Amino acid sequence: MPLSEGLLLFLEKFSRFLRMYDLRFSPRHTGAPYLPLDGGAKNFSVRDALQKWVQEEKALVVQPNGDVVELMAVDFRNSCLVLLFHRASPNAADPAYRRKARQKAGVKVTVRNAVKELDEEQSVSAHLVISNDKVSDGVYRAALEEIPGLSMGPIREIVALALNSYQYDFMRGKKKIDTYTVFRPEGLKSETITNALKKGEIGFVTLSRQAKAPFVDADGIFKPTIETMKLRVTGEITSKNWRDTLGQMVGSARKAGWPNVNVDIGLDNNRKRTVQLDRDDEAKEVLFEEDA
Repeated sequence: MPLSEGLLLFLEKFSRFLRMYDLRFSPRHTGAPYLPLDGGAKNFSVRDALQKWVQEEKALVVQPNGDVVELMAVDFRNSCLVLLFHRASPNAADPAYRRKARQKAGVKVTVRNAVKELDEEQSVSAHLVISNDKVSDGVYRAALEEIPGLSMGPIREIVALALNSYQYDFMRGKKKIDTYTVFRPEGLKSETITNALKKGEIGFVTLSRQAKAPFVDADGIFKPTIETMKLRVTGEITSKNWRDTLGQMVGSARKAGWPNVNVDIGLDNNRKRTVQLDRDDEAKEVLFEEDA
């Protein structure tokens, strides 16, 4: 499956991460009832909306490179709504597998090409599991089995389109109103800088501020925007000393007129996360969303 021009992805068996979300299912109109995740066979529900979208063969989006992300199955079990997604690449080359046999005189390698039928495509799969226990009205905790090339972006589009097309009515006084459900995923801030630095490291700190350019002419052709300064971390910042180390530097930077501070944290499995430090954050623990 191509990631971009000149790059190929080899997906390892265990190259998957669970990312937690709060999924918000809100009625479009004030006063309308919230759709339950599962309403049984005869009631409106999120499950029914998604199943109908699958049956109509509309539960898919095409990516800019031609790959197809599709919702394949919808099930409700163990008090959870379980969605199975595939990402298929119709233009991917057939994979090859090699067998290496060591012999006395050296190494012999044999290569076998996998055969793809005309109606087949290479694909990867991932699940989105949504708990039926509400966090609040219309909000449910969910876990996405996120892998490279199959993340919340296209999944959000599929679910949102299905719910947007699934209209139901309610009474406002004596007037009947048609409405639908608006879908919005919200990543959980479940990781801390302290925990991240037990296995990861801070590579850069980026400062930014509104740029001032007195040399720019007054005709409105040019307009200064953001000025940035990127600092490479050459010393050791650990889970134990990051508050003091960053706190002192960030405090000095803000006194010097640099109010915005971003920290690049290298995580395990070659992942990276940029965390913004709000004012006063350098003095306390910071939560952020851990990308997969």
